[in-house]
Amino acid sequence: MTRTRLSLISSTAVASILGAALPAFAQAPAPAPMYAPAPAPAPMMAPAPAPEPMPVMPVAPVMAPKAADDMTGSVGLGVGIVAGSTGTNVNATTGASTSSGNLLIAPDTANLMLKYWMSDAMALIPRLALGLAKAKGQDASWSFAPSVLADFILLKGASTRLDVGVGIGFGFAKDKRVSPDTAINFFIPVQLGVEHFFTRWFSMGIAINERFLDYNKLGDSWTLGVGLDTLSYMGSLFIYTD
Repeated sequence: MTRTRLSLISSTAVASILGAALPAFAQAPAPAPMYAPAPAPAPMMAPAPAPEPMPVMPVAPVMAPKAADDMTGSVGLGVGIVAGSTGTNVNATTGASTSSGNLLIAPDTANLMLKYWMSDAMALIPRLALGLAKAKGQDASWSFAPSVLADFILLKGASTRLDVGVGIGFGFAKDKRVSPDTAINFFIPVQLGVEHFFTRWFSMGIAINERFLDYNKLGDSWTLGVGLDTLSYMGSLFIYTD
């Protein structure tokens, strides 16, 4: 009995000691590792800043060359002008041009022209030569000579065009002071010219004209001329629609 009590007392004392020691073990630091951890790698060097770009001189923009306007569908109203020492008039009977005096620049009233651009490479130029004269106490004389010229563009620049043309025309005239008969005229005109456009709607030009074939009949007499030996120079002013 006595041994049993001693055993119980001893067991109680051991349990009390263990119960008091457990919180101390719970708060004890963790054992040191067997090997020290490797040191953290040293930070890498920051990359060098990029060099500043070299200053670039500004370059002026390259302007594209001006393109020639497409004249397709445009209609121009023009008049011939003569620059030089004399002007010209049209003979009411034969339709031929004659000197009219000492003028620096004179309008060539024998040539009122229209110009219709069928395409950018071809234009039709109708012309009308109309004359009427009346002297006191005499019968009136008149002349009427329409023609049309097909004008083809040989070279085209931004503002200037070189053209060549060929056409056909006819005329009638009457002057009773010369003959009671009506004069008949048939001709084939040819032309080589240059036209410069200051704007889309205004141009000036100069051309060499010639009647390659010229047939005239008055009563029973007639004449026929073929050649390029009577060249005439004519300037022109045209105002175009857009």
